[in-house]
Amino acid sequence: MFKKLLSSIGIGAATVDTRLAENSCVPGGTLDGVVHIKGGNVEQSVDRIYIFFNTLYKHEVNDKTTYSTFTIEKILLNEAPFMIGPDEVKEIPFTIEVPFNTPISVSQSKTWIETGLDIAQAVDPKDEDSILVKPNHKQQVILDVLDDIGFRLKKADTEMLPARQRSGRLPIAQELEYSPNGTSFGRRLDELEVILLQDETSLDLLIQVDKSVHSLGSLFADLTGTDESTHRLSYSQADLSSPERIRRDIESLIERSI
Repeated sequence: MFKKLLSSIGIGAATVDTRLAENSCVPGGTLDGVVHIKGGNVEQSVDRIYIFFNTLYKHEVNDKTTYSTFTIEKILLNEAPFMIGPDEVKEIPFTIEVPFNTPISVSQSKTWIETGLDIAQAVDPKDEDSILVKPNHKQQVILDVLDDIGFRLKKADTEMLPARQRSGRLPIAQELEYSPNGTSFGRRLDELEVILLQDETSLDLLIQVDKSVHSLGSLFADLTGTDESTHRLSYSQADLSSPERIRRDIESLIERSI
């Protein structure tokens, strides 16, 4: 009885450890691993095993910028409860899909896997594993084009999308901020902000052009935020096979905006 009491508060209870086949993945790809569960001092019933895709997103709280955890997706691994005996080891292999629009691991962006066990009348054990999210092929086409134009990434943050931009996708998105130094746009452009929104068939590119300050008029525009203009470019799988076209689209869009 005393051991059961201790396990109910997490002492001598079952533990969980997720072991990934590799810690890198791409949005829209898959992630393989094994959930390793070891029983504690007493037999316990594991009702559910969950895997969470978590990331940090930036938002305002009482006029201060803060970062909070956002669960991109919650995945249930087991269909029925099971018992785990004292010191017993169970291994549950899994292959899960990486959600589209999972933030790429650059700058401030951080993504991790959290594994949790639901155990009745006990502290639920959990495990966290950082993952490296690399651009998938479609995203890499866009990033390569921006690099070829001469843009350089300054920072990246994940924030809440305006409702009008969500279209059934995640309510958050990663914003990539680029410096124009090294491009032909030079001093006419302060920065370029880019959001990639993707699904199984297409990729939408949201571009916000932030013009430089050169006069009293443009300074006022900068202070009021009216110098920023947001545009959307949409590409199918076939379109992404033509980086030259995408480059022309982006350069033309910027020229029209500045």
